[in-house]
Amino acid sequence: MHAGPPSPAHGRDSLRRRLASAAVGLPLLLVLVTAGPAFTLALAAVVTLIGLTELFKLAGVQHLGRQRLPGMTLGLALIALGWRGQAGLLAALAVSSPLAMLLAHRWTPQGLRLWLVALGGPLYLGATLAHAVLLRSFPVGAEAALYRSPVLPFLNAPLGRLDQGSELLLLALLSTFAVDTTAFFVGRAIGRHRLAPKISPGKTWEGAIGGLVGGIAATAGLTQLFGLPFALWEGVLLGGIASIVAQAGDLMESAIKRAHQTKDAGGLIPGHGGLLDRLDSVVYNLVVVYHFSTWVVS
Repeated sequence: MHAGPPSPAHGRDSLRRRLASAAVGLPLLLVLVTAGPAFTLALAAVVTLIGLTELFKLAGVQHLGRQRLPGMTLGLALIALGWRGQAGLLAALAVSSPLAMLLAHRWTPQGLRLWLVALGGPLYLGATLAHAVLLRSFPVGAEAALYRSPVLPFLNAPLGRLDQGSELLLLALLSTFAVDTTAFFVGRAIGRHRLAPKISPGKTWEGAIGGLVGGIAATAGLTQLFGLPFALWEGVLLGGIASIVAQAGDLMESAIKRAHQTKDAGGLIPGHGGLLDRLDSVVYNLVVVYHFSTWVVS
């Protein structure tokens, strides 16, 4: 997410909350990614349930038996398909989810809308987060040279056992965070021209360009540092695609929140809103990184 210049007091408070969340969240993320594929499966299932809970509350999906439970069951079933390696089906469902979500929140009568959310929500979160399971189980390659560097010896012990699946999952997450972070700070510093004022007034073209550059640099750099089987131009190409997809996902969730006249999907993460507010730019990049990597190594 990125914005033009905020008021000084609000900007400092928001920045402090973001930094505090990052200080806790990033080390935790690194520990979680080093865990085995079964742990990633369980984590993806939990994150899907929390995200669906926020989404259903945001959209007013109230009926537990007819809508919420079936939707959550479908979301978990899609996560299980990731464990079974059903990448083609999951990709098709993930690609169809933006249309399902936008139809559900903007262009349908209220009665039908709730059912579309109950169906589209699991596609949006389950079919995409299942790609985290696919990434974590990616064929094992060489360990990352970065974690044998004498410059960062304190990382060698906890992260020296990263395999290629861990590295690719980290690549998807960290490159997306780089897009969000550079877009946020560039937008704060020099953002003047609104990107999509009717959807998210705070986002600017300057921030979007900053996010694009930051995402390309981070992705290209990480592919080389991790020793992944990517040529430099492939890392640059992946970074460009991931940057655009991350910002498009952010805008899509902003459109959903705007349709329901709310600023945040929840309050779980200080400075960031709900878990859904953090997933918006990540989930589709899990799909992009997995299928791009499959194309590179095939």
